Amino acid sequence: MDIKVGGKETHMRRRLFEIIEVAEESDAISRIYDVTMMIVIVLSLLPIALKSSGGAVDVLEKATTGVFIFDYALRFSTADYKLNKKKKSFLLYPFTPMAIIDLLSILPSIIAINGVFRILKVLRLLRTLRVFRVFKVIRYSKSISIIINVFKKQRESLLVVGGLA
Repeated sequence: MDIKVGGKETHMRRRLFEIIEVAEESDAISRIYDVTMMIVIVLSLLPIALKSSGGAVDVLEKATTGVFIFDYALRFSTADYKLNKKKKSFLLYPFTPMAIIDLLSILPSIIAINGVFRILKVLRLLRTLRVFRVFKVIRYSKSISIIINVFKKQRESLLVVGGLA
């Protein structure tokens, strides 16, 4: 959804994509976004670690869930830049590994917040999936990204060694 202003196209969605993806060294706004998201991820793990609810813990849970929903919406809205498959990208994006992790980290909190779903106590077990928020760190860590790329490149060799072991 590029917007035309005064005959010139502004690439707001493209810039948004650049901001929400892992920061380039020279992009201060993107680095601030990455650091902010890392802080939110850590804060979102506090209610799990404290094993308590009520008051400030519930507010923190709702606030971090809101940030994760907003982040997911931004990522979904720029899926065509991420996947480079035009409109088909919006259908494929929810099935990418990081999008699945994002949804698994958001879904339990939505179920816990919405009273209608509280009736379905079986679904409350999904709250444990909040631990998936830890995996969101992968997106913002360059070191982990490098390690994952090495594993991808050496996948066959590692499988052979693992099979022999």
